[in-house]
Amino acid sequence: MNPATTDTAAPWLRGPRFEVGIQQPFPPDEWTWRTLPPDHPALAGSPGALRKSDPGNALAIVAEAYGKPTSYCVLGGNVASVSNWEGISFDQQYAASTHGAGVYPCGGMYYLSVEGPGAADVLDLLTPRDIGALDIGQAAFAIFTTPEGTVDTEGIVLRTGPVSFQVSIGGSARPPDWLYDAVALHPGARTAEAALSSFNIKGAQRTRAMARLVSEPFADGLARLPRFRAIPVRTRWGDDAWVVRTVIGIEMWAAPHTVETAWQTMVAAPDLYTPCGWDVLATYRLECSQFAFYLCPLDIHRGIPLADAGLSHVVSREKTTPYVGRRALTDRTAKTDTARMWVCGLTARDRAAPRRRIGERVLASGSAQAIGYVTTAGHSPLAGRELCFAHLPATVLPGDEVAFEDGTAWLVSGLPHRPAAVNA
Repeated sequence: MNPATTDTAAPWLRGPRFEVGIQQPFPPDEWTWRTLPPDHPALAGSPGALRKSDPGNALAIVAEAYGKPTSYCVLGGNVASVSNWEGISFDQQYAASTHGAGVYPCGGMYYLSVEGPGAADVLDLLTPRDIGALDIGQAAFAIFTTPEGTVDTEGIVLRTGPVSFQVSIGGSARPPDWLYDAVALHPGARTAEAALSSFNIKGAQRTRAMARLVSEPFADGLARLPRFRAIPVRTRWGDDAWVVRTVIGIEMWAAPHTVETAWQTMVAAPDLYTPCGWDVLATYRLECSQFAFYLCPLDIHRGIPLADAGLSHVVSREKTTPYVGRRALTDRTAKTDTARMWVCGLTARDRAAPRRRIGERVLASGSAQAIGYVTTAGHSPLAGRELCFAHLPATVLPGDEVAFEDGTAWLVSGLPHRPAAVNA
C-alpha cells in the first residue's frame, strides 16, 4: 500500500480512506438538527449538552423588544439561533429580507483567528481554496475538506492583514478537524477562538441599513464595496469593525460589545431594521437564485463529495500546494455507482402539500422504497408552495417525480431553485 494513503500519513497526503455515498446523518445523532422550546432542559446548560453562544447578546436584545423566542434551532450540537420571536410575523421578516433590511443574528457561529508567520499556509492546508492569494480586505467562501474530498465544515475567510485572518464558521460551530495538524507544521502561526460576533443584513435596503450604523466618512464606501470585499470602519458610536459584503448580504464583524450596541441601535429603529429568525432563513435559502444556499452539516456533510453538491467551483484549479482532500478532488474519476448521490431541489406538485420534516425519507414514485432524505424544508411565497433540498441517488434526474409516505408528489430539480418560474 502507498504509505501516503494510510491514516498515519499527514492528512494532506492521504488518499480517500473509504467510499462515500448516500448517508443519512440524522438518526445517529439527535443533535444534528432539532428545534427546542424555550423551556427545554438542554438549553439550561446543566449538564451541558449543547454549545450555546451569543457574544453580542442579540437574542436577548431582540426578545426584550419583540417577545420571547418561539423555539431555538440546534445545528450540529450548536444552538445556532431562534426560529422566530412572538412579536414578529413570518410575513414581516420575509418582506424585510426581500424588499427591506432583514437582520440575522450570527452570534452562534464559531469565530477563528489565525495570525503570525505561516497563517496563510495553515489555512491553505485545510481547503482547496487558494487562501494565500487573498488580498488584505478580501474574503472568500471556503469549504474545509476531508481526505475523501468531502465537506468537513465551511465558512467565510477574511484576510485582515499581511499575516492575519478571521474565519466565521457556521454549521456545528467548531474549527476544522485538521487545524492543529496544520499548525504543528507551521509553529509560527497562532490560532484562537476569536472574541468576535457578527450579524448579516439581507434585502434591498441592506446597504442603506448598514450605512446608518457607520460614521459618515465610511458610509459612502459601502455602496462601492464589491462582493467578497471588506473594509475597516468606525461605527457611529466610535468603535472599530469590519464590514464584509457577500453575494446576498452585508455583514458587520466586530467585538461583542460593538455588536451589542449595533443590535440596540437596530431594535430602536423598527422602521428600517427587522430581526429575522431561522424559519424565514430556510425560506430565503430555498428561494435563493444566485447559488445553492446550503447549511452544514444538513445539506452538506462528510458523506458528500464537492462535485455532487455542485461545489466544484470552490476548488482553485491553479492551486499547486497540498491540502486535505487534494488527491480525492484532483484524481477522482467519474463513477456510475448507484450509491452516489447529489443534492437537489424538490417542489411540491400540489399547493396544499404539507411541510416536510428535515431527515424525512423520500420515496421512489409509486413505490414504498426510500431513496433519499430531506435536508431543508420551507414554504416559498414566490412558488406558492413548499420546497425542499434533498439528497437523492445520481440515477434520479431533474424532471423526475418522487413522493413521500403521505402520497404527495414532488418534482426533482437542479439547484438553485427557480421558484418564480414555478408560480408563473
